[in-house]
Amino acid sequence: MIKNRMGKTFTVIFSLLFFYQGHALESINIDVENIKSKDWQLNDISLSLFDLQQTSQQFSSSIKEIILPPPLSNLKLLDIQCSNFTWQQNLIICQTGKAKLNFKKIHSKTFDFSFTITDQKSIFSIENFKLDNGKLSLIAEEKEGFWNLSVKAQNLSLKTIYAFLPKQQVFDEISQGNINANIKVKGDQNGVVDFRIKSNFSDLTLQANQGKIATEGINLEWELQAKLQKGEWQWKNVARINQGELYVEPVYLEIKDKALSLSTNGKVINDKKMLLQNLLISHSDIVSIKADGLVNYQPRFNIKQANIQSEIINLDQFSRQYIMPFIEETDIDGLKLFGNLNIDSHINKSKLTDITVDIKSLKILDEQKRFEIHNALGTLNWSNDLLFTTASEISWDQLKIRSIPIDASHLKFLLKNKQLTLLEKSTLPLLGGNVYINQLNWQNITDNEPHIYFQGGVEQVSLEKLSYALDWTPLSGDISGYIPGVNYKNKTLTIKGELQAQLFDGIIKINNLSSSGLFTDFSKFSMNMEIKNLDLYAITQKFKMGGMEGRVSGFVNQLYLENWEPVTFYAWIGTPENDNSRHRISQKAVENIASIGGGGAADIISKGFLRFFDTFNYDRLGFGCYLHQGVCQLMGVEAAEQGYYLVKGGGLPRIDIKGYNTELDWNVLMQRLSRITAVEEVVIE
Repeated sequence: MIKNRMGKTFTVIFSLLFFYQGHALESINIDVENIKSKDWQLNDISLSLFDLQQTSQQFSSSIKEIILPPPLSNLKLLDIQCSNFTWQQNLIICQTGKAKLNFKKIHSKTFDFSFTITDQKSIFSIENFKLDNGKLSLIAEEKEGFWNLSVKAQNLSLKTIYAFLPKQQVFDEISQGNINANIKVKGDQNGVVDFRIKSNFSDLTLQANQGKIATEGINLEWELQAKLQKGEWQWKNVARINQGELYVEPVYLEIKDKALSLSTNGKVINDKKMLLQNLLISHSDIVSIKADGLVNYQPRFNIKQANIQSEIINLDQFSRQYIMPFIEETDIDGLKLFGNLNIDSHINKSKLTDITVDIKSLKILDEQKRFEIHNALGTLNWSNDLLFTTASEISWDQLKIRSIPIDASHLKFLLKNKQLTLLEKSTLPLLGGNVYINQLNWQNITDNEPHIYFQGGVEQVSLEKLSYALDWTPLSGDISGYIPGVNYKNKTLTIKGELQAQLFDGIIKINNLSSSGLFTDFSKFSMNMEIKNLDLYAITQKFKMGGMEGRVSGFVNQLYLENWEPVTFYAWIGTPENDNSRHRISQKAVENIASIGGGGAADIISKGFLRFFDTFNYDRLGFGCYLHQGVCQLMGVEAAEQGYYLVKGGGLPRIDIKGYNTELDWNVLMQRLSRITAVEEVVIE
């Protein structure tokens, strides 16, 4: 109830009017120290009644200060002028008023103002409140313990508003932007029970979190609705960026024709939990993510339970904008992804429990040429449940690991916890032959330390295609063999048993094969090789180094390569013991062999009677190299008075080929070998 002072004051006024009736009284002025009603307080009031001799009298007031009820308690109105003021028992009305605002750092110019105060209801409004080039209006109503607040903002400068915020604000800087907004809030004596915000931000440019978040020229539409029901807040939120640049470290987005939107709705169960009933993130024609779940946000944030469905519509754009910034300058930098994916996943206690990925037309390219896949299709199912049994399948048109291609294939396997297990025997077409897999198991024992076991074999894999893929000197023949066990552990690959290659009508056996850092920029590789009874005629026809007949055997022991370049080995190849095959060698072969060891056989042939012969007989031949620190220590089948024999003659016509260089730079040796094995005509130095 408005204090009795009001009624007493009116009694005085009316008494004075009655007393002075008939006298020439023009006006009456009354000063009141304050008027209080509930949470309102009007201080230093001056009332004026004038034009008493006129048919229509005028009643106005001035108020030095008004203290408002919640939720506007922090606002203070100063220098209020009410040109139309009504003061009656239990009623105060100020219409067509003018006032100034004092709120923290805001000291406004005069704006339109009005209020109505009764015992049952109070209404307060501000119109044409100007802030730079913007304008603000406010209407507040209180009735029987309930209140409503409506705020309308037009073209308000965010930079100006930022200047009024407290020092520990979220943003580092807001340099430009405007806001238009409609805000409606409802409450009672206990606080807010309902609020709605509909706003539009234009040309928003800001920085936050020490530059880790930034925007430039952002146009943002934002709507928020929240309501308190049965002690729980329920909300609905929609935000949409239609244009501008957005940076959230390390992701940068330039938004033009593809809008980015976020919508959520849910409820706050208590002061610790939040139920997310629906979340939708959409970047037009690129990605769409839906989620629901239960979140704990006190004492620290964690996901108690969540279901997430993602559709990556354009994997190329998605990866460039959302994945590549995270993998720059890492081991997998340089990947390019194409296609689309559908992903269904579940989280429990902040841990991923299962995931399903539907793969459609997936293509992966690698600028560093480590991995490549074309038109991959399939479904990947994974769970951390050790009893999980749902199979995964994938197929592709072509897969390439490093430079080795694997043609169209299909695999069926089981993914669970930290393990992959092949479910059925598979055959992969490889370089004209096949790799067959009887058993494959992958386990991630520790982070980044997988343990892989393989059992299978190869059949008729083309050595010619393999050497071409690895940029080796061309070889002919094929590789076949059973592999009883391959282990990859501690980043080291080891092969149990022996791999056998059948080529040039002979056999090459590989054992003690191991590799470390196989898929890194510093791979290491070691093995031993046994060469048995290869046909020299088949070899020389393949390498175009001149015709030779006979057989050769040999070995390569302790071969060690780094990044596929030899570092050390001990190798020998020559005529085997008890070889009874025909031993013949052509002039061209003589010249080429002589060029390797620095011999002078070519001069002997061109100057002597031997030039009349196309081929020569030999007893045996051989060539060896011990590579150490980039230098090959050379050897032949037999020592000579000067140098060593690369070819020891026998029969007629016969010729001996000697080598005189006992040491030769490895790169120089490779250059000589590449020249004599080329298809083009050989140039003898």
